[in-house]
Amino acid sequence: MNNDFSRLTENIIYCNKNGLLKDEVGQAILQIWTNGICDDDIASMFEKRVSKHKFQKAFSDFMRFKTPQLTMGNYVIGVDEKGKELLSYIQYLNANSLTVASAGAGKTTFSYFKILQVANQVLSAWLFDMRKREFAILKPYLARLGIELIVLPGRYLKINPLQLPIGVEVSDWVPRIADMLIEVLGLASRASKLLQAKLLLLYRKFEGTNLFPTLYDLFEEIKKDKKSNYQARTAILDSLEPVLLSLGPQVLAYRHGWTTEELAKKHICFELAGLSETDKNLILNSLILSEFTSRIARNISNPKMNLWICIDEAQKICSSSNNTSATSSQIGLVRGTGIGSDYSLQSMDKVMSQIISNTATKVLGRCGSMTDYAAAGHSMGLNAEQIQWAQMNLEPGLFICQLGEGQWRYPFVFRVPPMNIKKTAISQEPNIGTLSNIPTVPATEFATWGFVPEVSTVAMKSSIFDSDQEFSFCKAVTDNPMQPSSTYPKLAGISSKTAKKVRQQLISKGLIKEHTLDTGGRGRSSILLEALPAGIEAIKEYQGGQA
Repeated sequence: MNNDFSRLTENIIYCNKNGLLKDEVGQAILQIWTNGICDDDIASMFEKRVSKHKFQKAFSDFMRFKTPQLTMGNYVIGVDEKGKELLSYIQYLNANSLTVASAGAGKTTFSYFKILQVANQVLSAWLFDMRKREFAILKPYLARLGIELIVLPGRYLKINPLQLPIGVEVSDWVPRIADMLIEVLGLASRASKLLQAKLLLLYRKFEGTNLFPTLYDLFEEIKKDKKSNYQARTAILDSLEPVLLSLGPQVLAYRHGWTTEELAKKHICFELAGLSETDKNLILNSLILSEFTSRIARNISNPKMNLWICIDEAQKICSSSNNTSATSSQIGLVRGTGIGSDYSLQSMDKVMSQIISNTATKVLGRCGSMTDYAAAGHSMGLNAEQIQWAQMNLEPGLFICQLGEGQWRYPFVFRVPPMNIKKTAISQEPNIGTLSNIPTVPATEFATWGFVPEVSTVAMKSSIFDSDQEFSFCKAVTDNPMQPSSTYPKLAGISSKTAKKVRQQLISKGLIKEHTLDTGGRGRSSILLEALPAGIEAIKEYQGGQA
């Protein structure tokens, strides 16, 4: 039995599949055929539409993609091959976007095109320049729209990452901020318990006030606690101290800094170029986490997008090899609170799966390798033929897009219209604008931290001990004299290899003494340790200096 469709039926199916019956005439002839009326003229009209489409497809590379039906919306994605605007809705950007294209492919121009449209449709836009100074030049263009763009270098921020967000309880905030610090500082998970314990203790000291502990308070609190787990304590101090020294008290030493509630009312260009990756991650994730947590606490759920975050050159923070990035845990959470984010990358190499999964709209531009085309193409539903076309035909300003929301979900090709953005010289002076009116309360006791001996500490050089390991081992011997040397590493909380080295150093300083005990057996003689008077006195002086 022959189950093939008739030629007329195949033509109608082809027309419907490729959107060739969307116009008034197409809808009319389809209705006539549906009602069972079809003469040679009607059949010929279907035939002509199919022939015309196949001819265009044969001579147009764009026809490898379905013709997008994007005729409504308040946001211009770009233009098609004929220069016709392709429309969508600003609100769809709430579902997060990802653009992948190599250097010179037009990512920044595409970002300009989006920013100038989105800025006057949202209450606030946060533009993060991670590597260069690209967004500040939009200041005069946004001013024409009546929008003040605040250009804010990272070292002119006045924030307190530990500041309790508006509406959030301490018990809810501490686990969140501890987890964020674990990720940003690249700490092992066992440090989380120590962080949470110290944070709870610090928040109690400021209970009933509108002031909060700072990261400097946290550092000092952990540093003076010699009884806490040595490995966790050392890891936190070693990772936190460079950040405190790098950003300095002028950024982080505030009992009450700029709140994200105030920042989320303004259009700000955060210029983070020149900061370390850890510094960038701390600033970026502190701001996002604080605003997200506050919105959850205030029962803000699924509102219209009012904060749009655009992150240029986001390769590092989206990389799975970057163990100091908390971006992956943030991106899946922000959308339901009216926060949309847009990321641009140069490559798909080592991009975290969470980034790919939680960016609904994806855009592919010219890349440098087939690996990038394949990875990005597969994530947005391109077939093998379309991926190959992308590799051979994409050029600067030409992109492939798949929308995450709306009725049209098929990938399509578009071009970003030429933009006459003049890259004039950018002033090196910060322009914090109305941010200067936001009240702050500095933690004055840390104003010179890092330039003079730290608050409530005695410099290590004033002690006979050259390290915390020496102090811990000597104290273990003092508290537990005449024990076999093999028992002290555990008591001191250090490894056996380190303990052997520390033991010899303490012996050479005349702080402890070895006693060899012959067991009379065939095994090795036992080595017993005893603290000498100088060692006992050194312990007392060290502990007195830390009080």
